[in-house]
Amino acid sequence: MSDVRASYLRFPGWTQHFWTWATGRALPHQEPLIRHTWASYTAVTLVTFLGGLALSATAVSARFPLWGLALVAGWALTLQGARTMILVIAHQALHRKFSGNRGVDRFFGELVTVLNIYNTFQEFKEEHFDNHHRRSIFATEQDPPVQFLFHFGFLPSMSRGRLWRRAFAVFLSPRFYAVTVGGRLRSNLTTGTWRRAGFVLWAGFWLSLPFWLPHGTSTLLLAFVLPVIFLSQLSALLDRLGEHAWLTPADPEQDNRFYTVPATSARFCGAPVPERGLPAGRAAAAWTGWLLGTLFYHLPSRCLVVVGDLPNHDYHHRYPTTEAWTTAAYARQRDIDSGDHGPPYTEVWGMFQAVDRMFRTMSEVPRDGDLVG
Repeated sequence: MSDVRASYLRFPGWTQHFWTWATGRALPHQEPLIRHTWASYTAVTLVTFLGGLALSATAVSARFPLWGLALVAGWALTLQGARTMILVIAHQALHRKFSGNRGVDRFFGELVTVLNIYNTFQEFKEEHFDNHHRRSIFATEQDPPVQFLFHFGFLPSMSRGRLWRRAFAVFLSPRFYAVTVGGRLRSNLTTGTWRRAGFVLWAGFWLSLPFWLPHGTSTLLLAFVLPVIFLSQLSALLDRLGEHAWLTPADPEQDNRFYTVPATSARFCGAPVPERGLPAGRAAAAWTGWLLGTLFYHLPSRCLVVVGDLPNHDYHHRYPTTEAWTTAAYARQRDIDSGDHGPPYTEVWGMFQAVDRMFRTMSEVPRDGDLVG
């Protein structure tokens, strides 16, 4: 067990399942408190997403006291649900490990991508399952996520400082949002009849708000377009930047189960809890810093970017067909506890530390003159 997760043992035992969820890291031999089925997991996620939309829409339309706070809460729920639908439900569906039924998996994969105005389930499958998980493509210049980063100017041999500056420029870039949103719309409007009909009905409902709902235009923009389109795209970029140490050379001696290990670490959300015995002044400063970091950095990272089973993405790549995806933190720890898990697991604590790790790797890779600039 890492020293960071061990430090959370300062809190009472009954809180430890919460800290496992919040950090993404389970304790040795810890067993899940709740075991979701695919149906219950989907129900909770849809309630979160649709509840967030309803809360935001009501806040903007009704303008009740403190409606701004309700709007922000709605954004958080909407974004958390939206990213979980894509990164867990659609992701497991394309791996055919969501419900165990191929038709059901396909249905929910299409449903959640329509609700998110996301690229079609088939395009998602081609990018992730057919390419990203291929040994000859994974984390190389041919990997679709790497091509995406190249397209927006994240290139090998750039210094870490330049890569960070590039990241903040892209976060604020109208071109980034125009290109990605345009791609999502194109994907939905040029697909099969049933998919296109579902998209038109869902998008049409939201586009109709200005005609019948008080403050309808503001509701459309603030309750739907901002969280579902723009904030989710920002979350997706932050996730992609820290998902793997892109361009890390593969280890040719590893078999097909472990070829992703050099480029893949767990991404946990947390920081060491202040130790016991500190002088009063230092303890107060340490706890203040820890609480602020937890409330305004690590928990938002966990809820809005590194959602679902993403903290344990390294476990997913070792076991892409696992049925333990609803309890991935515990499954990963169980694999460690068994002692027969192959190459050691590695971990990074903090979302931005994971991004910095990737930038460090990319900065050390020589640039090929044929790369997209």
